[in-house]
Amino acid sequence: MLAPVQILPDALSRPILLLSAVLGAFGYALLAGAMSGILQSLVPETERMGFNMRLSFFNQGGLALGTGVAGYAINRLGSTTAAVLFACVAVSVLPLLGSLTGNGRPAKGLNLLSASREALTYLLNEPESLSASVTVGLAFAVIQITNLLLPGFVVHSLGGGSHRFGTLEMTAAVAGMAALAVAGIPAVARRMARATTTVLAAAAGSLIVLSFATDPLVAIVLYSLAGMLWNLSRAAANGHLLTVVDSKLIGRIQAFTTLLTGGVGAPIFLLPTLLPNTAEAELYIACGVTILLAAALLDLWTGRCRSARN
Repeated sequence: MLAPVQILPDALSRPILLLSAVLGAFGYALLAGAMSGILQSLVPETERMGFNMRLSFFNQGGLALGTGVAGYAINRLGSTTAAVLFACVAVSVLPLLGSLTGNGRPAKGLNLLSASREALTYLLNEPESLSASVTVGLAFAVIQITNLLLPGFVVHSLGGGSHRFGTLEMTAAVAGMAALAVAGIPAVARRMARATTTVLAAAAGSLIVLSFATDPLVAIVLYSLAGMLWNLSRAAANGHLLTVVDSKLIGRIQAFTTLLTGGVGAPIFLLPTLLPNTAEAELYIACGVTILLAAALLDLWTGRCRSARN
């Protein structure tokens, strides 16, 4: 859908661009649930956390490589040709996914409303699964906040431009991949499974610490540390979710989790509009404290529910 946007009249190109964005987000949500279901069906429960860490490493690498290749392709071939090219790449992957899902059987008698109701009922009756779902939403919130506020933070707090912004993002991506590579070691992954909330709290704390940075070199070091923590928190939260949720419901639970993440993300993206006179550093502090409190309350609530069951 993106390919013809540049050659169509403005009256058509804008709605098509918006529609392609909506379909892209919708497709990504479906793919996340489907991939989680495949992972659960192929990997034993005791190995899911470590496998998810390794999967997150390759996902991060794919994002970095894909972004770079896409930018080069757009520069050399133009947007229209690049869009067609990457659409063909996506289609070429379908046979590989088909080989993984050939034995899957769709659930019968379910529609969108009944599936959503079943997922919500399951989560309300399973506090640990609900906690894992909320933790995924909070982990993504850290990433959303960081990415949203970083450009303004670079300009207003660090006095830099696009080159400094690019340096920060590159170092954070490299540090995140290194952390995920280490976390993919089975022994480390098992420890991560027991420390998901702690890693999430550390990732939120990294926002607070980063807010005080004014020296570019210090900011690079702190942002690299933040990149490690938010990549680990996201991967650990997703891995924990795959471990505690019933494999028959993972697609529906993943869809609910994506909805929750979107619900958390909506107000985050409105922050600069709602608080136009607030500095990015102050917003980092406020959001970091909020996520820290939410993580602490979530951990306390989960512990009490677990004790009540025992």
